[in-house]
Amino acid sequence: CSISASDRADCGELASTQDTCEAAGCCWSPLENEDGPWCFYSKGNEPGSCFVFQNSTDTAPFTSDEVDTMKGYFMDNINVEQVGAVVAAPDHDTPGGNYYYHWMRDGALTMRAFQVVTPASDPSYQTTMESYAAWVLGRQAETPVHDGVDVRVEPKFEIPDGTVFDGAWCRPQNDGPGLRAISLITYANSGVPTKDYVTSSLWKAIKADLDWVVGGWDSNTCDLWEEVQSSDFFWNRVTMKKAMIMGAEFAAAMGDDETSATYSTTAASIDSKLDSHWTGSFVAEETNRQKDGAVFVGFNNGFDSSDAKYAPTSVEVASTVNVFNTAFCSEYSINTADTAASVPGVLIGRYPGDTYANGNPWVLTTAALAQLLYRAASYTLENGAPEADALAEFAKGLNVEFPSDVAGIAQTLAAAGDSVMLRLKEHVGEDGGHLDEQIDRNTGAQMSAKDLTWSYAEVLLAMNARDAYIANSA
Repeated sequence: CSISASDRADCGELASTQDTCEAAGCCWSPLENEDGPWCFYSKGNEPGSCFVFQNSTDTAPFTSDEVDTMKGYFMDNINVEQVGAVVAAPDHDTPGGNYYYHWMRDGALTMRAFQVVTPASDPSYQTTMESYAAWVLGRQAETPVHDGVDVRVEPKFEIPDGTVFDGAWCRPQNDGPGLRAISLITYANSGVPTKDYVTSSLWKAIKADLDWVVGGWDSNTCDLWEEVQSSDFFWNRVTMKKAMIMGAEFAAAMGDDETSATYSTTAASIDSKLDSHWTGSFVAEETNRQKDGAVFVGFNNGFDSSDAKYAPTSVEVASTVNVFNTAFCSEYSINTADTAASVPGVLIGRYPGDTYANGNPWVLTTAALAQLLYRAASYTLENGAPEADALAEFAKGLNVEFPSDVAGIAQTLAAAGDSVMLRLKEHVGEDGGHLDEQIDRNTGAQMSAKDLTWSYAEVLLAMNARDAYIANSA
């Protein structure tokens, strides 16, 4: 470990200590007058990705019947007790306590996913979305119960009465307003609701949330996992920017040009903060928690084609896939065991060093990686081959050699998505379509919150993205 600063490859996080560094199998040697990592590998000896690539997209990882079963369980958690709420999980006894609440973040993401996987012609579409919209309007009208916390950024609400959860929790959670607005704008643009309903109800809810973002986007907030606070999380930045872009266009359609201009200006302000998250090696969630699965979820939920920043085939995304795959490979013994057994793919967790429920892979972050790869496949077909440096990063992270033709590159990226879903199925496939929150880092069994709605949403979105690639490649 006596290595010069210039020959060190970073192995840790900003919060790494000697104990956590050496426990990860890395070298620890502080530097006093030089820039460089204190926790490191020697360059050229960094561990590689344990990703197992299976080069086939002939058979879907989950059958249509299996997808239908999962969607059924997903729908069971929506409009619960017929009040428009989305229950995080119908589980009252998890490592994190009772999950029988409506989390504003989970609910908004769920209702966006519902619209992706449910045709607007479906008989349940309008009723389900308008029940949710009524729930949102009701929560926006709740009386604030915590000093300095606007009700629009409260984390969760009681079911069925919709009152603000009054217990101790990480608050405020500033991603909620933008995420809700994205879901409701999507519904408003679907052509299903009447013009009067859009004007009198949807625009009222959307504008209330987006106006909060205008004033609060740069304020302190809790992270996606409700554990730490900062004003500069990638997840918040990228989803808020998306909400502002959509909001500006929608406000213009509503004839409110002044508000539209305000939203456009806010989007540009948020965008100016996003570049700092690119470290040169990967996109960091935040300086004190850099390698975080929330970034994968953000890539999927925050991308907007109007500027193509962090497009799914960009070097920033490809590099992040490479770095994060490698980080999570060494984090869980189940990944090591699966790779040794030639099980395709990799399992992804929240972040290296996670201790919640002993720190495990999560269903939703694993499925988010698969969705990202399927999106990259479709993006390649639509926009051409990724740049050479992006392909090189994907190749390292996915342990694959890419062909030179566009269709072959797209198929390889889609096969990588299938590989991820096949490893996920290895651990959830015998549970009758039920998806829980986590996968035990040692045994590979599902664990923690039962029937987590967000897990279903991410798996269904991944399979939908796969279907889109298959249709594009036909």
